[in-house]
Amino acid sequence: MPTVYREKGYRFVIYTNDHRPPHVHVQKVGSEARVGIDPIEVLENWGYHQREIKTILEIMARNQDTFLKAWNEYHAENGDDE
Repeated sequence: MPTVYREKGYRFVIYTNDHRPPHVHVQKVGSEARVGIDPIEVLENWGYHQREIKTILEIMARNQDTFLKAWNEYHAENGDDE
């Protein structure tokens, strides 16, 4: 599970054996969310408050290209097709 980005204590990871749609797992001190990359949307949330979700979505929007590129690279290496 490579970390593709860190900001404000949030760790954005991609599981290399994960499934579509393209998404990242956002982790911070006992909380986690699964957030779609394109479109950017919360798919699941375990423990974050709304203000934290807002911050996560803002970070995602600023770095969407980075996350999508990482998703495609990790899954291409494992034989996934686009």
